[in-house]
Amino acid sequence: MTLELRDICLKYSHKTVLQNLNLNWAEGQLHALLGENGAGKSTAANIICGELKQDSGQLILDGKCVSFATPKAAIEHGICYVHQTPMLADSISVKENLLLGIKKEYQKNIIPVTQKWLNGIDPRLPAKELTGGLRFFAALCSALIKNPKLLILDEPSALLDDEQRTFLFEGLRELALGGMNIIIITHNYDEAEAWCDTIDFLEDGRLIEKKRLASLTAGLKNKPHKALMQSNLAGVENTLVFNNLNAQPQNGVPVYNISFSVEKGKITLIQGLAQDGLSTLEELVTKRKKLPMRAGIIPTDRKYTASNPNLTVEQMLTAALDIAQNQRSSAALKMIKNAGVNITPYEKCKNLSGGMLQKLLIERELYNSPELLVLCNPLQGLDPDTCAKACERIKQEALNGAYVLILSFGAFPPQFSDFHYELRNGKLEAV
Repeated sequence: MTLELRDICLKYSHKTVLQNLNLNWAEGQLHALLGENGAGKSTAANIICGELKQDSGQLILDGKCVSFATPKAAIEHGICYVHQTPMLADSISVKENLLLGIKKEYQKNIIPVTQKWLNGIDPRLPAKELTGGLRFFAALCSALIKNPKLLILDEPSALLDDEQRTFLFEGLRELALGGMNIIIITHNYDEAEAWCDTIDFLEDGRLIEKKRLASLTAGLKNKPHKALMQSNLAGVENTLVFNNLNAQPQNGVPVYNISFSVEKGKITLIQGLAQDGLSTLEELVTKRKKLPMRAGIIPTDRKYTASNPNLTVEQMLTAALDIAQNQRSSAALKMIKNAGVNITPYEKCKNLSGGMLQKLLIERELYNSPELLVLCNPLQGLDPDTCAKACERIKQEALNGAYVLILSFGAFPPQFSDFHYELRNGKLEAV
């Protein structure tokens, strides 16, 4: 299936999101769509898959002009979209998720697709027990069992380790060789250059000339760091101690005797993968009945735990903060301005891209200068330039006296931390 976007425009009341956008994607190839946060990448994808309707311009499939009123209509035309935050129902099993909303004729595809992409995973496993990478692959399976001709993936490798990334792109290459048209929305230039046949760049809703995005660590101050294992520091002044954390969830990843400390004015970084127990550790730290001090927390699940698509931006930013009702609008405007996000407080959160939401969450959690910051994958969905600014912002909070704990699947630069640990197979080691 070939796809052409011809003079696509979309405007909201206060901003233009896409400006006469022209793109042409041939079948049987991997296509990368790059750009900074808010450039219009996700908006273009939402138009293609029927979640948004353009104001003007044409969507052309195999030479024919089409228009989709709903995502279901796009799926019926062979278009499937795997979102940056996998859309799974946590209360049911993996197999039940795959059966949701599919035609009977597609059910025969479940076994071969899951054997390829979820090999070794029990389909009866509750979706809530899946690690971050496996959640993505489950969502990918949900799309592939529908036999799409056009597949759109939004930041597909964001939560994958190196082995999973290679497995993903090798599999996508096989699908492309079979004739599938695959569009990948990403910030990773090197990944796009290594695997994709075409690379297009968006900026302010327009197609621009090819360019290399800034490196993640561009502008960061390299410094030597020495990690200290501090497992028995209870009672030490200006030190928050997490001692002997243990969890053996029935279907999750266990962690064993995890001990570490977070010092006032310092950044403690714990890196690892979900399958090593990082998601379990996040649950232990962030869902305690009571943290010992006023905390700002950004969970890994930003879309539904930290936010909700049906809330207004103002509600999302201010409802949980100690802000008087008559001051919430001005507070929301201040956070939006500081985040550099082009949106009004009265729009719904569903209009935010993943990167825009992440920037706003950072502003929200820092708004009242919390004593403790627990940031889970704080750079997820951010373009490299914004990553560097976020790192500087987090560092400044530490310098101002905050206790900062970062749990990351690997995107946070270690040189920005004061203490660095790695979680492997449920056990913590100093780096």
